[in-house]
Amino acid sequence: MVDTLAGLAGQLETRVKALRGGGDDAALLAAARDAADQIERHRGAQDGDAREALRMVQRWTFNAAADCWPGWSVSDKPINQDNLLAARELAERSLRLVRTLEVGSLREATGVWLVGAFDLALGRYDEASRLFRDSREQYASANAPGLVLLVDGYAAIVRQVDKRAAEGDDLDQVCARIAAGGFEDGDEWIAQLRTALQVFTQKDS
Repeated sequence: MVDTLAGLAGQLETRVKALRGGGDDAALLAAARDAADQIERHRGAQDGDAREALRMVQRWTFNAAADCWPGWSVSDKPINQDNLLAARELAERSLRLVRTLEVGSLREATGVWLVGAFDLALGRYDEASRLFRDSREQYASANAPGLVLLVDGYAAIVRQVDKRAAEGDDLDQVCARIAAGGFEDGDEWIAQLRTALQVFTQKDS
């Protein structure tokens, strides 16, 4: 028997974590959504640890959504549009919690980026571009120059896969700036960006 909201959230997070990496995106998304709904229903009904519980909800909704983004790796499997839409909704839910909890511009920038990443996957290029601009501004305000460049890379991917091809630096130029910056995670960011470009170029070919 769990007698605190944070304790219940901890149990639910463990269940969601158990589904991560299992290959069933629909089951993961449903479990994360249902667990978040359960915490929302209990809010205010138990003790005063709602903030800690909501922090856990924010974390597991973000992670579950991010796990289902197809840009992490190249796959022969077709992209499931229903899962994309469900994951985007979960990413938005996580972002709303980031804003409610006021945990800072760095976390908010990452939340905005993830929603934009799903718009990229869904072919909503105008929306993705707008969200990447917003994320870039947040990272800049958080003094995170490497992450600014990372989001610049995603914006460059949008331009390269969007048939309307707005002007701007291409991905090679952005990757060169990341490499020149000497960032600890720079090589991983470049590999991540090049993989995402391959995924979404392949999707539209």
